Amino acid sequence: MDRFSNLPDDVICHIISFLSAKEATCLKFVSKNFRNLVTIKPNVVFDLWETFKNFADGLLAETTSYRIRRFSLKLGSMDFAQYKLLNDCLCNVLKRGVLDLELDINVKEDYILPFEVFTCKTVIKLKLGCGFVIDILPKNALLPALKTLILDLVRFDSSDGCAFTRLLSASPVLEELVINRLNWEHWKGSRFVSSPTLKRVTIRRKEWEPEAWTEFESVSFDTPSLTYFEYKDVIPYGYPIVNLNSIVEARLTLPREVEYDWVNRSADPSNLIKGLKNVEILSIKVLHTMQLVFFNFREAIPVFENLFHLSVDSEPEFCWDPLQILLKKSPNLKTLTIEGTLHYNLYSKLDLEAVCTCLLGYSFLLSCPIKVLKITKFVGDIGEIVQVKHVLGKLPCLELLEVDVQARRDDKKQQIMADLLMLPRASSKCKVLVKFS
Repeated sequence: MDRFSNLPDDVICHIISFLSAKEATCLKFVSKNFRNLVTIKPNVVFDLWETFKNFADGLLAETTSYRIRRFSLKLGSMDFAQYKLLNDCLCNVLKRGVLDLELDINVKEDYILPFEVFTCKTVIKLKLGCGFVIDILPKNALLPALKTLILDLVRFDSSDGCAFTRLLSASPVLEELVINRLNWEHWKGSRFVSSPTLKRVTIRRKEWEPEAWTEFESVSFDTPSLTYFEYKDVIPYGYPIVNLNSIVEARLTLPREVEYDWVNRSADPSNLIKGLKNVEILSIKVLHTMQLVFFNFREAIPVFENLFHLSVDSEPEFCWDPLQILLKKSPNLKTLTIEGTLHYNLYSKLDLEAVCTCLLGYSFLLSCPIKVLKITKFVGDIGEIVQVKHVLGKLPCLELLEVDVQARRDDKKQQIMADLLMLPRASSKCKVLVKFS
């Protein structure tokens, strides 16, 4: 018989309270006496206050040492009178080896998260939102197991401007950071994403408030291990520090609309563009990103030696000046995806063979190394067919043209397929694949 089996139940429960959920699970198989003392609850989820209150009241009165793997609380609103019960329950849950903690609570600014949230040794995934204001972290803040941090409409408002930076530094094994519905200009300082371990960063802006521009001067990224970067934001004055040396995939959505005179306000994305030099897969969303960033700041574009897949938004009337520049800076590009259709004269039926001056007869394609060209929204207008003919007649290395055709009538589908298959091609290896959606 093992030496623990004869211990009193309350002593065993006390010992178990120091174990992680994984260790507590293993303990169930050590002795029959432990099986009734160790209980694992895989998921505890609430979205109504009354059901949560009943659980919290029972939990706080509970003496057994059961473990909770995942705790999720989603509440549309809370008032001051409910804060104490919430925090008491959270502190209790955190002592039970929780691995996945999700708090999606629409709170007021006077609510303060318990410090125990930032000193939990077991939590691996933490999601906070929406409406939390974090103005101070405890001096002993440390989340030694945290790998995924998701912040949704969370604001950092510390007097020294370091709460966000301290949260990242208190997460020594953090691998993924997601910030949804972000408003940098409402944060006091802390617009510095710095972590030596981060591998994935996703930042999506909520909205732009022009009057807050003076509070939104710069954003920095010191993330040397980052491999995936999704960034939807407006452009600040600058990016003083950009360390993305390990970047593999980047998805950029910069100005959606010209909602503010950002050029006159000296907004400068140059360092961010330069920081993407090692990217292998690049997706550029929204047409304004192409024009306002990659054309107006074309001097900052590095040579993308590793880039093999480029995806860009496009519309018929959108000139390809910035795309030309990107292709010339991508000597090893293998796949080009046009999210939309080719650029052509949507309105003129007098000269369908005409090519916009931005394309210069598509001569820039003669040295383009791409092997796969994908067009995702092809209607089959004669103007589109003509421009595809220009492209196929220039690309010397093309092996596959994949066209996603948006047509409903069978006769229209057959006509488009026949037109595309009959087009001459500069590359004898080129095949045409037509899909219908």
